[in-house]
Amino acid sequence: MSAFIPKPEGYEVVADRWEYLYFAKERGVPVEAAVEKVTWPENLDTAVWELDLGGGIKGVVPASETGLADVSLMPRFVGQKVLVKIRGLDRENGVAACSRREAIADAQERLFRALKPEQVIDVVVKAVLPPDPANNKPASLVVDAGGGILVEVPRKLATRSRAHRLNELFRPGQAVKAKVIHVDPQAGAIRLSLVDAEPDPWDGLVYKRGDVVAGTVVGQAEKVVFLEVKPGVVGIAPPPLRGVLRRGDRVAAVVTSFDREKKKLHLRLRGGRLA
Repeated sequence: MSAFIPKPEGYEVVADRWEYLYFAKERGVPVEAAVEKVTWPENLDTAVWELDLGGGIKGVVPASETGLADVSLMPRFVGQKVLVKIRGLDRENGVAACSRREAIADAQERLFRALKPEQVIDVVVKAVLPPDPANNKPASLVVDAGGGILVEVPRKLATRSRAHRLNELFRPGQAVKAKVIHVDPQAGAIRLSLVDAEPDPWDGLVYKRGDVVAGTVVGQAEKVVFLEVKPGVVGIAPPPLRGVLRRGDRVAAVVTSFDREKKKLHLRLRGGRLA
């Protein structure tokens, strides 16, 4: 008879992954999985997500089952986690047919019941979209508002910063706060604002005449340069007597006047561009 070997402290018995997936399929329970890649199988005429369902089991989600209104977004989910429902299991080949669309459909009704205007919620960034000049569309974020329901947030509602690109401020998978601006269950529409979920950047600011600050050039007009010293805090300064400044240049400036209540910051450039 073999000797009994005590289990290490903290050891947990892990249930068979296939049994769990069978249970999830029968009960319609969503399963979290990581998107490993986008690929084009030879037996299908469409792209699919390949998922890691754990335990060495591969999940497959055809483009039509991703729940994405624009399937060109599929590559942006690689490396991220999604919720899917199990539609079929092939244990012999270690593959499960999955649908994110069905998981989203179940979550949508619950989400719309729960969301209220002015509510601040947790969201996760799923994609950072560049500007689309052809359609006159600014840069934007795509965020998961809950249960895989995606909401596009335009740049002006994503950040107060005029100095940084969205991809410098946000990354896929990042958790952030957002305020619900509008929710319409009948139209299936949600509007969110990350900006309104944050404190006003002018609150608590203290600058004295003579303070030296660093700023980023975010714009120029006749006889004035606009400098962002903090995200959402922009001051003005006369242009340099010599040389030319360009958008994105970092410069030092001296505070000449500051009025927090009126959100006014007047500056004087000090020297040339910062390294």
